[in-house]
Amino acid sequence: MNIIKVGLKFSSIKYPSLDIHNYQLYKYHSDYGNLLKGLKIGTSLLPNQFEIVPSKLKGFLIDQLKQDQQILKKPKEVLFVGRSNVGKSSLINAILGQKVAETSSRTGSTLRLQFHNIQTINGFVVDSPGYGYSQINVDAQKYMQGMIYTYTKLASRLSRIYVLIDIEHGLKDKDRVMLNMLQEQNVNIQIVLTKCDKVKERMLFDRQLYLAREIKQFKNIHPIIHTVSTKDNFGINDIQYSLIDSFLIHQSRQLFNMEDKLIKLIQARNRPQKLDLNKLTKQFKKGLQLPATQNSLVHSKKPKHQLS
Repeated sequence: MNIIKVGLKFSSIKYPSLDIHNYQLYKYHSDYGNLLKGLKIGTSLLPNQFEIVPSKLKGFLIDQLKQDQQILKKPKEVLFVGRSNVGKSSLINAILGQKVAETSSRTGSTLRLQFHNIQTINGFVVDSPGYGYSQINVDAQKYMQGMIYTYTKLASRLSRIYVLIDIEHGLKDKDRVMLNMLQEQNVNIQIVLTKCDKVKERMLFDRQLYLAREIKQFKNIHPIIHTVSTKDNFGINDIQYSLIDSFLIHQSRQLFNMEDKLIKLIQARNRPQKLDLNKLTKQFKKGLQLPATQNSLVHSKKPKHQLS
């Protein structure tokens, strides 16, 4: 990875990446950037299988684990998560250069884990249902959220999770709850600020700084925050390079040769897991500590000046 440092000038809007340790703006590059040219994108994960619903996740994870025991170099997966209507599908389409993910103004339109295969580098970009407010059935939301949690906990090919935050709204309580859960999964997490065209240029760096200070408390956080806008293609090249590095440099999470135990654990689940993110968020806001079986969430004080 090559990172080119630049001066902190508000007019330097062409530099969309921020280092959370030194608060410097960067233009992210990759030694593997030439692979971006002519990427071959497919949507086939398995024959006639393009997306995973909660009821199919158990069999899918078991098949992956069994396949990985037979191959030397297993494929990698990167997951995009974020609140409903944060722009996950639009960003994936911009990154891959073609419309492979369905977009909609209706919140909650993504109801499955959708896998998009980058054939050149043997990797999959995974789109997920949004969390938070949604226009879909409340019970269905819980299954969607449970599917995301189960996948991040047990997927053996996962190498990075991109957590998308709307730059207009900043880090919300549901984002903090999700980050608390994800940081325990022993996988690299990278923050992406979306819809940056909706804030004034002079506000952009301030909001990057604000978020950088907030996320430092979490574990497994990648030091670079990406800022993007699919409307004017701002920051897309940077996150493309980051994606390439996620596949080619960063290792998939280590499951410590527990494949057999994991298969038994997955098989023991009789039905898809439910996760009530609204309930967890209310407990988080009250400062309550959750049972260890649900990944304890420790209350942190809300900053005095929170973005609206």
